[in-house]
Amino acid sequence: MSNRTIDPGVSIKTYDILNFDVRKVKSRSSNIVSALTTSQSIPQTVINDDFVKKSEVPPYDIHQREAKRQRQIERSKTKGNNWYHMPAPEMTEEKKNDLIAIQMRSGLYADKFFKKGSDIKGLPKYFQTGTVVDNPADFYRRIPKKNRKKTILEELYNDSKVKKFSRKRYVEIKETNRRRIAAMKHMKRLKNKKK
Repeated sequence: MSNRTIDPGVSIKTYDILNFDVRKVKSRSSNIVSALTTSQSIPQTVINDDFVKKSEVPPYDIHQREAKRQRQIERSKTKGNNWYHMPAPEMTEEKKNDLIAIQMRSGLYADKFFKKGSDIKGLPKYFQTGTVVDNPADFYRRIPKKNRKKTILEELYNDSKVKKFSRKRYVEIKETNRRRIAAMKHMKRLKNKKK
């Protein structure tokens, strides 16, 4: 063997791979696959097992519509160039609950006014979460590690102001429901008396 020749590891004559008769391709394809998979020379070749198992070679050129569809799929994976290609994260249950809590923050704090966000109904597709890094100068004003929680919802459960406001609001709602039920019972009694 000289320096100018390359050994592919597979001889075309022994496997009869090249067949120009279209009718005989399917009948011989299983023989070719079995011969190539049992061959010892496959690791030396460029063609791997996945390529050998295919019955036909995929087309190299892609149609214009297919290329457009693939570009749209790729484009939908990120927010776009204006948002520095922010990816759409995987929506877990914790993230979903945190987003709902952020959307309902005006109901949690009565003394604060929160500007209504964009007109997005439901949860956003593109978002990022981060952690606030403490400044060493604010050592005594920081939250201790044992009081820190993993999610926003857990932080809200442990916030005393939120607990106090939610209890107060719960009592108010129960009171209005009790009054409404009493009024409805009274109206039913009056309606039954008319009959």
